[in-house]
Amino acid sequence: MSSRNRINYETFGTSVIGPFHQQKNRLNEDAWGRINNNSGVGIVVSDGMGSKSNARMGAKMACLAVKQSLLAWVKAPSASPSLLLRLIHIHWELNILPALKEDSVATCLFAVVIPNGQLIMAQLGDGIAILRENNGQLTILSEKNKTFGNQTTGLGVAKSTQEWSFFTVPNFPPNSAVLLATDGIADDLKSDTLGDFVQFILDDFGTLAPQKRWRSLTKELKNWPTPKHLDDKTLAVLWHRPK
Repeated sequence: MSSRNRINYETFGTSVIGPFHQQKNRLNEDAWGRINNNSGVGIVVSDGMGSKSNARMGAKMACLAVKQSLLAWVKAPSASPSLLLRLIHIHWELNILPALKEDSVATCLFAVVIPNGQLIMAQLGDGIAILRENNGQLTILSEKNKTFGNQTTGLGVAKSTQEWSFFTVPNFPPNSAVLLATDGIADDLKSDTLGDFVQFILDDFGTLAPQKRWRSLTKELKNWPTPKHLDDKTLAVLWHRPK
């Protein structure tokens, strides 16, 4: 699905279940959402981790927590980025109740253009966030660190906002794009082809009509070319579409 606002920012994405969860008779435990309200325009993706009993809801509630937190945070122009991240943790913990944190652990990646025109990107846990600026320059967020046992961090696991990767730029000009993806996609991308992958998504899907784009992008992820791939796959794009 897609959404475009009057400033020509466009958001689209999709999420598909992976073969492993199909074989186990489980549902897709990834989630994504769009942001289009008084806090700005953006996207968020989340991966419910480790096939926990409440992983699917944990991911959905991560997306909701980002939207809730941004709405409160932008009302206080002097509020720090760490306060936004703390709000996300608090809203998420409230949203998952009465489930336990340890049963609901989820990664969280988001990108949003706030009302002053600034782009904010953040990532907690695995997956990938790619900013491709209008001059082709790339900025890549990735997981900041691993928890004990080489496990990824996430909501419900992280002990500090220092575990987030966080990045801002003052503006998001036409033909700039951010792509967010969970690890079912990110783990199969090669570092030297990330810019090409973003361009492929924009060229092949960006200008399609919303319903056709969603169907085509969903088909692309269902037919993922990596042999023996197993994970759920979620991808979302924020694009300042040229007029």
